[in-house]
Amino acid sequence: MLPIYNVLTDEQIAQIHGAALEVVEKVGLSLDHPSALEALSGAGARISDDRKRVFLKPNVVERLLALAPRSFLCAAPNEINDMIMQQGARYTRQGGGPVSFYDMRDCSSRPLTLSDQIDSVKLINALPHINAPSTMTPSDIPAYIYDVKTVQTVLENTEKHFWALTTGSKNLKFELEMAATVAGSREALKKRPLLSGIYCVIAPLKFPYDEIERLLLYGQYGINVMTPLTVLMGGSAPYTMAGCMTQMTAEFLGSICIAQSLFPGIGQWYYTLFQYLDMKSGLSLTHSPELMVLAAAGTQMSAYYGLPSLANTLLSGDCQPHQVIFHYGINILMGLINGVTYQVGAGSLECGNLYSHQSLVLIDEIMTYLKAFINGIDITTETLAVNDIAAQSETGKYLSSKLTLKYLRKEKRHVPNILNCKTFSNWLKDPKTIVDRAEEKVQTILNQAPIESLLKPEIHKELDRIMKAAEKELA
Repeated sequence: MLPIYNVLTDEQIAQIHGAALEVVEKVGLSLDHPSALEALSGAGARISDDRKRVFLKPNVVERLLALAPRSFLCAAPNEINDMIMQQGARYTRQGGGPVSFYDMRDCSSRPLTLSDQIDSVKLINALPHINAPSTMTPSDIPAYIYDVKTVQTVLENTEKHFWALTTGSKNLKFELEMAATVAGSREALKKRPLLSGIYCVIAPLKFPYDEIERLLLYGQYGINVMTPLTVLMGGSAPYTMAGCMTQMTAEFLGSICIAQSLFPGIGQWYYTLFQYLDMKSGLSLTHSPELMVLAAAGTQMSAYYGLPSLANTLLSGDCQPHQVIFHYGINILMGLINGVTYQVGAGSLECGNLYSHQSLVLIDEIMTYLKAFINGIDITTETLAVNDIAAQSETGKYLSSKLTLKYLRKEKRHVPNILNCKTFSNWLKDPKTIVDRAEEKVQTILNQAPIESLLKPEIHKELDRIMKAAEKELA
């Protein structure tokens, strides 16, 4: 395995950590949920007189940070797809929440449907380097209930762990009840959490009331949570890269302290989602060399804290296929050599608004290539091949040498699937682009995928019951 590429020195890491500690101690967190205030107060935090702000001394932060597990399970219905989140692991997840379906062949889009959600899960079941699906935003389901319905749909079709978006705590309780039904019970779900959750911080340093309500539900069901640190340079965070790192790290420490004070040992990631405000256009952009450096720095900070990292390295801000593929390649490479535990955003384009089946296949292919790259070189006395070179120095017949035969399968070579190399004249006989070949793979997988739900009929029936209860209460 190639060594990790770091962008920060040890001194710079200490500076960022120290600045973040100063922020949470002197500026504090905006927070007004009584359960969280009580838990933090019990852990030694200072609460403002109006009970709307929390101040965390360094010793309180360090004590709560130590409670966060350095390794935790993200379970799958098929145990072979289980993920252990920890430093050194490498996983990939689909992007969540897109509203439009995008065809990269002709650059056309249409509203995304529940059928697209089902197909995306079936595709991911068959793609070895896309480790988890996410819920999306289908247009053919009423807005008040769409998130609960998509969770039901994923549970019925996935063989892998998944991440679920939710519109709020009222909807979330039905989603978690469904997950417990599939797991067998609430206790079974705690032992093998089939999904991951999310509770958010609003930059700068604000934890809204319902986000804590969601965290309380996740904690009761034993669900690992991610808190996206969505700083916008020059908008909701300082314009300087170092200032962004300070605010983001302060928000991370705040999210850790809140969650660990309520549920000691709940699994959490160091989750970076950097954006910057383009001062010429006013647009929020998700891809630039500077953002790549910040993502690498965030991954390095996660290693400093000993926690698994999560980064939106696969979330393209573009929709032009040739540029999107460039972004995928360089982002995945940097994520792998920086040591990102969980690269997320697969399938999403235009900052997450668009979703493409072809994108999933392309990312799986690029990931296959680049994971072979980071394996590096296995150097031993035997693989250095001095004896083999001596034996073949006259004939040069390495094809049939003992060393070649021994390592032919042991030292595997990357075998491309939709990437191919043809001479110009041969390609002109069938001039399909890589996107065309990605679509062919999409159709092959979907044509071979099971049509029916993967769940037993009685579990499917119980999910329908929960869905009807949700519709009645939330309408």
